[in-house]
Amino acid sequence: MPDFDLDLLEQLCAIHAVSGREDRMTAFIRDRIRPLVDEVSVDNLGNVVGILKGTKYPDYRLMLQAHMDELGLIIRNITEDGFLRIERVGGIPEKTLMGQRVDILTDDDRLFPGYIGAKSHHITSADEKYKVPSVHDMFIDVGMISREQVEKAGIQVGDPITYFPNFQRFGDGMICSKALDNRVGVLILLEILKSFSQNRPESTLIFSFTVLEEFSIRGSLPTVTATKPNAIISFDITIATDTPSDKPLHPVAMRKGPAIKLMDFHGRGTLGGLFSSPKLRRFIEAIARKEGIPLQREVIVGVITDPAFQLYLDDKGYIIAALSVPHRYSHAPIQMCHETDIASTIQLVRAFVPAFSPAIDLSRG
Repeated sequence: MPDFDLDLLEQLCAIHAVSGREDRMTAFIRDRIRPLVDEVSVDNLGNVVGILKGTKYPDYRLMLQAHMDELGLIIRNITEDGFLRIERVGGIPEKTLMGQRVDILTDDDRLFPGYIGAKSHHITSADEKYKVPSVHDMFIDVGMISREQVEKAGIQVGDPITYFPNFQRFGDGMICSKALDNRVGVLILLEILKSFSQNRPESTLIFSFTVLEEFSIRGSLPTVTATKPNAIISFDITIATDTPSDKPLHPVAMRKGPAIKLMDFHGRGTLGGLFSSPKLRRFIEAIARKEGIPLQREVIVGVITDPAFQLYLDDKGYIIAALSVPHRYSHAPIQMCHETDIASTIQLVRAFVPAFSPAIDLSRG
């Protein structure tokens, strides 16, 4: 078994927390970390921040962050005959949607099962067989016969929808589930908090569980301005390009440890992205070498996460680096990570947190 709480990861992946409706996850994280930290707060967006004060440098702060929201769908209309028309929340790919079971979360916190309808094979034309329909042409079947019946059940326009929980451990340590992006990052933070809550490091740790990353990538900004950390390390996934369908755009593969981010960039209009702080990155790389922990390097276009806009906050900007867990089949219901990569990431963080202090030069130039 892996050196982390596999049952907790499964529990995290099952929690319904589409961007904008993260309240279930917000409450779960708030209640779980409250006994372990000195301070816990929830802001107006739903971000959860826990502070563990350092023993020697309580005013010197390292933020560890991971987004806890997930991509999904939202009801945009209910047809007269009781089908749900949908819109995407975040970059959910149409090609993975047809025939999927989903969960619909109502305003009164109930879950309803639904199925994304697929045109029967026997009446699909030759032209249609090789086309992916637009999400606006899709619908969810909830087994009801009218709009009135659907609304009477409590399902309304605006209700969020996620893939149905499907956590599996298989093969030689592979983990498959919806929402591994980024519940794996949330797990890492929880494991690190558990490690240091009774054995505090010299510097203060800020544990930041953020919202709205899949929607606007800006939901975390209040956590930074409220706590003003001296440095930030962000945890998310990156694409493992080691399957027959992937071009080797970067040398990140499963089972070879986490990746330290050199650069990411959206490349689709936002001009958002991250160059990890050179000195903070080198500090992490030096610890990995010293401890014999495998560490890959990541340069990727098309992927960004929370730091993309945190860099520019306040009057001096922020010192940020990012660690990524290799991940297959991004944004699909069958996302995959390998347990050794998760364990190596946790091991690396456990090693560098005690070494983080004001003595480390993080200046530029």
